[in-house]
Amino acid sequence: MIRRVYRAHPAMMISVIRPFLFVLILPVLKGVLQYAATGEVTGVLTLEAFAVLWLLISAALGVRAFCVSVDDCRLIIKKGYVIRSVAVIRRERLSSVSVRRGVFDYLFGSVTYTVNTEAGIAGKTDFSFKIGAKHAEEISRFLYGDEECVQIRFPALKTAIFAAATSSAVTGLLVGVPVINNAGRLLGVALSRMFVSEISRASSRFDDLFPPVVNLLTAVIVAGYTASFLITLVKMFGFRVCVSGDKITVRYGFFVRRKTAFGKSAVNDVCVEQTTVMRLFGVFSVRAAVGGYGDRRGEKAVIVPAAKRSDVNGALRDCFGQTPACGGIEPERSFACAVRFLRPARWCAIADVVLTALLSALFPGAIGVTAPAGVLAMAITVLYGGVCLLAYRRGRLVLGEKTVAIGRRRLGMREMYCTKERIGEIKITRTPADMAKGTCKVRLTVRSESADSVRVQNLAYAAVGKEIEKCFETGE
Repeated sequence: MIRRVYRAHPAMMISVIRPFLFVLILPVLKGVLQYAATGEVTGVLTLEAFAVLWLLISAALGVRAFCVSVDDCRLIIKKGYVIRSVAVIRRERLSSVSVRRGVFDYLFGSVTYTVNTEAGIAGKTDFSFKIGAKHAEEISRFLYGDEECVQIRFPALKTAIFAAATSSAVTGLLVGVPVINNAGRLLGVALSRMFVSEISRASSRFDDLFPPVVNLLTAVIVAGYTASFLITLVKMFGFRVCVSGDKITVRYGFFVRRKTAFGKSAVNDVCVEQTTVMRLFGVFSVRAAVGGYGDRRGEKAVIVPAAKRSDVNGALRDCFGQTPACGGIEPERSFACAVRFLRPARWCAIADVVLTALLSALFPGAIGVTAPAGVLAMAITVLYGGVCLLAYRRGRLVLGEKTVAIGRRRLGMREMYCTKERIGEIKITRTPADMAKGTCKVRLTVRSESADSVRVQNLAYAAVGKEIEKCFETGE
């Protein structure tokens, strides 16, 4: 049995001490510089210096004791200097391995290597460590083989469409605000006030058209969305997929290059999604739910960022052996059924008109705020109505060895593909209107960490019951 042992890279010390960078290490460095300039030192600085010294010694000992060994059957990870821990993972139980290489990693010749299984804590990487770049390639080659792969590259325009479709103002603000505050605290400059001042100055140019509060809120949303778009675009730069045998490898990133490999057997389900922005360009995205994948709960592997329907069908066939949905159960193709699909959008439109008129009557001075808000809500309702019609036209449920569910998801459409063994729950809901029409709503949930689900509306209740019985009792 061939067994190879690899030691952690010394750069792993940086990963160990990074959580203490702003709260301990940088204040000590600032105090040392102050002592060199003024010749004064405080007792708190001395205590912090001892804490930094103890942290560095502990990190060095921990890195020295860390090692990874690989043989024909197992991956063994040993860590700890005073308290030793050993993790033994069988190769077939691995869900994914990922290699991340940033700017400093290129300088030191290291990478961040992560190992994920379905047995770890949800939303958290099972094992993450620094190792030499050459050693990381050897481990990945030993785990997944070194077969020739077929590479699929995507142009920058497709990546930009994906970034525009998946970005949000909330994400940009959540990521950008802490960075600005920490950088301002470190430099001793009120960067947050400077940004707020610039946003207020830019929004004040439109005070003649809209009230200041509307302009300021719009400027904040645009700034947050722009930050989120740029972050996603840089992160997904140079996206490509490599398929070889049972292994799928995804590569992307500009400043930080990422390469993630996983077996096709580790995929729980595959989702083909089309958001509102993607619908404008006539493209779809494909994501695969892999157990334990990524650093966040429910994070999925992007297989196709944006592509036409024909390319998506080819990716489903080549990567996962799936074909476009056909057969199964679909909503009745009639005008009455289409009206039922549009019912939620119709009620939203009525509520928007009534609420806007009521607020304008109660607060005449705020009509400059309520009117634009009402117009925006009506535009969103129109988009929602369009998605409801798509759910009527494309909705479908296929149960069997290759299960497919197609339905609406927020302001977009989702197609979910999985095997019969991956089905976690089939939930049937019937309202009084459904009972009168003999229909039902079916929510299909996959048995996985991400628990992806699709809700298909207005299906014939009797046909759904027969399909479930045929799938699970006869084994067909």
